Amino acid sequence: SLSAFPNIKCSSAGKLLKYIVKNAILPQSKYIYQSEKNERVNFEDFKFSFAYLEGYFQSENYFKKIRQQLLLDFQFSNLSVNNQKFIAHIQSQVNSVSIHVRRGDYLKPYVEAFHGLLNLEYYRTATKEIEKRINNPHYYIFSDDPEWCKNNFSFLSTSHTIVSNQTSKDWEDMCLMSNCKHNIIANSSYSWWAAWLNQNHNKLIVAPKRWFTATKTDIIPNEWIKI
Repeated sequence: SLSAFPNIKCSSAGKLLKYIVKNAILPQSKYIYQSEKNERVNFEDFKFSFAYLEGYFQSENYFKKIRQQLLLDFQFSNLSVNNQKFIAHIQSQVNSVSIHVRRGDYLKPYVEAFHGLLNLEYYRTATKEIEKRINNPHYYIFSDDPEWCKNNFSFLSTSHTIVSNQTSKDWEDMCLMSNCKHNIIANSSYSWWAAWLNQNHNKLIVAPKRWFTATKTDIIPNEWIKI
């Protein structure tokens, strides 16, 4: 939710307004529909005073030119007291590395068929890539299924912490991940944004080269490590 970023002043449409726009306003208006499924939409070609946009538009090519402004806009709200202490622990590490493991809804067959579920081999390979480049990383594992991670990440040979965050504010984990020096992300916009908002100039980001099971995208920035 954008409520995590107090610098952004933006109203969000609810279900009713979305329904009215799509079923009452759009049919009476001149508009162009263009899907972003297979290729990036060029907004510079838009000459409309009114436009209805629908999609994820996650490629940084949409907004890379204004990165510095976005970093100012996307400043997180104040963390809970416990997470303020935890972020200090993260920042005290020489080489902190976040690992994001998304399970939850990705375990549903229809979601897995579209997104794909990353297996442990991805994470083994990702940590090896990190350890080729930095010494003594401390891994922070963030997941909606921390118990599964406890049972399956025993292959890590260096120090690590499995984060069991009890806060009801999901964005706090994103904030914590963005404060790690390096990131291993899942095929999830949640950890993608955590990595993109990471302001370490020497950061290493490891990402899955295939974001969806069937379609190719330019979601992963060129300088990130794709495996």
